[in-house]
Order: sequence, then structure tokens, then C-alpha cells
Amino acid sequence: MRKVEIELMTVTPLFLGGSEPRGQPPELRPPSFRGAMRYWYRAVLGGVVGDKNLEAVRALESAVFGSTESGSPINLRISGNLRYKPYPILPHKNSGSRNAFNPNQTFWLTMNASPTCPEVVWANACMALNLALTLGGIGLRSRRGMGGLQVVQSSDSQLVPVFPKQESEVARFVKIVICSSVRHAQTLAACKNIGIVDRLPKAPTEFPCAAMNAEIRLSERINASNGVEAVAELMRCFPSQNWLGGVNPRQASPVWAKVLNVEEKYYFLFTYLPSKLIRGTNPDEVKRRLEYMKYKGEVIKVKGWNQ
Repeated sequence: MRKVEIELMTVTPLFLGGSEPRGQPPELRPPSFRGAMRYWYRAVLGGVVGDKNLEAVRALESAVFGSTESGSPINLRISGNLRYKPYPILPHKNSGSRNAFNPNQTFWLTMNASPTCPEVVWANACMALNLALTLGGIGLRSRRGMGGLQVVQSSDSQLVPVFPKQESEVARFVKIVICSSVRHAQTLAACKNIGIVDRLPKAPTEFPCAAMNAEIRLSERINASNGVEAVAELMRCFPSQNWLGGVNPRQASPVWAKVLNVEEKYYFLFTYLPSKLIRGTNPDEVKRRLEYMKYKGEVIKVKGWNQ
């Protein structure tokens, strides 16, 4: 049986609901991780087979995660006893507290595949996990830095690598994760006789995915001494604009902002996926905002993702 065991460290408060989200202690549950893995795997597939070929995207996603017609060959298991307490959902305003798992704790995630799972499907599942842990977060407010996790140990560092310990290694690490994901997705598409596109989609895309206008930006070191301070600083950087998402109308932000902890120094990793919004789609304005942000940092170019 194919299996990988990883130890994960919480970087920022992890808001996860239980069986009754309101009023119950948070729970570490596999569905939260599967949802994040699906999202980021779909983002890669859009760049591999095109954002308009939704049938192909669904076929490849179903091969890894299952569908209503067939179960997934991939299983997740989580173990660990994490401490929690109330944290403000909006730390820059110190308002709206809910229970969340504390930063700087570790737990274990085990992922395995059924005996009949093809090797290429198993590799793609590992790539989806890498993307979710590298570019995104888990749970409430994960687009704005909450729910950040980093791999600190791995039983198979070739498939699920450990997060780097030096700031100078982070950009290269991100490139490797994304390039590997694109390459394995292309291999799976070939196995399923699904054609891949010659060019990345142009913005705005039909759904959040790799595109010509997508951007990944690693910030300079920020002035924060812990994960909560880092998220507060992050939220102060983002204005209230339609093109950054909102509640009226309800639309998710096209920018994912992750807080990274590298030897107790904090950085932001921004990922912009230029998809269509209900209203206010403005790819140029989003990129200008990232370019002129206080901690603008380095743009990461990755073939198959944004070039």
C-alpha cells in the first residue's frame, strides 16, 4: 500500500468547525484537507487542459478524488491532540473571536492509496497535497493567512517535501512544487487520452486556475513576532474592494495570502488566480495592488502556471 506520513506545524490559528460548527471545540477532520486539495489540484488542471474544458477537469479530478459514481482511491487520516483557545477572526480589529487551534503545534497527517490505485493517480494526489500546504491554508479565513500549515517531517520527501529552513530556499521550493504538479497532471491527462493546451488561459478565467496573468509573490520579511501579528499586518494591507472579494455580493477573493514561518521570521506568499468575479473583475488592479504593497517582494515565475 502506498503511504506517506507527514508532521505538520500550525503557523497561524487554525479555525476548523466540528460536527456542530457553532459553539463546539474545533476538530481536525480529513474533509477540510480534501477540500483544499481539490481546490488547488483544479487550479493546476485549468492550466493543463484549459479553463473552458470543464469535462476534462472533472474527469481528472474524479480520477484522484472520486465522484458520485466512484469512490476515491485516496484516504486521509489525522492524529494529534492540539490545544486551542479563542482567537479574533479579524486580528487587525480584534473582533469576532472563535475557538481555533494554537500556532506552533504539530500533528500528523497520513495519506494512503488503495492497492488498485495507479501510480500516476497516487503521485497526483501527493501533488495536490503539496499545493494545498504550500500555497493555501485550511479552514476559516485561510485566504487571509489563517490556517497556515508547514511540513516539518515527511516519510517520503520526494513526493511530499519538507518546507525549507532558509528564506533563500523558499522561492525555489515553490517553483519545484508547482512544476512537479503541472508535470504529473500532464502525465495523468495523457493516460486518460485527454489533450493538454499549448497556451495558458488568459484572464479572467472561468474558475480560479493557472493562467497567463496569474501571479505568485514572496514578500520581504515582515515586522511580526508571531503568526497572529503576521495575519493582522496582512489584513491591514488589503483594502475593501470588489476586485478583492466581499460579502455583498458574496464572492471569494482571487488572492490567497499565506503566512510563512522561516526560523521564527515571517513572510507573506501571495497567489493571485485571475478568475471571473460576480462583479468588479479587475486583474490589472489586483496586480498593481500586489506590486505596490508595503512588502512587495519577489515575483515567482513558473512555467505552466503563469508563463
